[in-house]
Amino acid sequence: MRLSPHALAERLDIDVEPGNCAEDLDSRNDYTALQIRAENTADFSVTGDTVSGAAGETATAELTFKNNGPAWVGHLGSGDPVAVVRLIVPTGTKVTGVPSGCYPHTLDGGDYPRPAGAPRYDCYLPHWVLEDTQRTFAFSVRVDTMVPGATGAVSIHPSFGEFGEYENTFDPDLTNNTAVLTVN
Repeated sequence: MRLSPHALAERLDIDVEPGNCAEDLDSRNDYTALQIRAENTADFSVTGDTVSGAAGETATAELTFKNNGPAWVGHLGSGDPVAVVRLIVPTGTKVTGVPSGCYPHTLDGGDYPRPAGAPRYDCYLPHWVLEDTQRTFAFSVRVDTMVPGATGAVSIHPSFGEFGEYENTFDPDLTNNTAVLTVN
């Protein structure tokens, strides 16, 4: 068997049907799925941004997820996102515009009652990313108080646990899974 250079955790689904008008005595055993694990990696990374503005001004902060490959990654069985890009909002700022796919939270991950103004946002990627997928999340950030050099944390996480645990051992370089959003 030969796998694509982008293979990582592949799945082959097989479904059979009786032919020639034959009767199927037990249709529960007509399907199977074969899991194929390739020795490969997918280097996920995240980049932050630097924005500036006077008190009361709003700027757009772009946070970018990238799969540097060489493998594609998918959670085809569960449908869970392959990763979550997290923003911890910088001191002295307030998020006033939230990109689609991003949800507000308290700092410890609890529900936040409004879309804008949360201290943390989790942005969910789809259940699969190709070997060269790149997605940018553009937040509108208002400077409420001038705090020179204020930074917020930008990081990437699996949908459950942390990278290096469970099935997420495919990422060979965890140093590029964090960045900062710098304001002024």
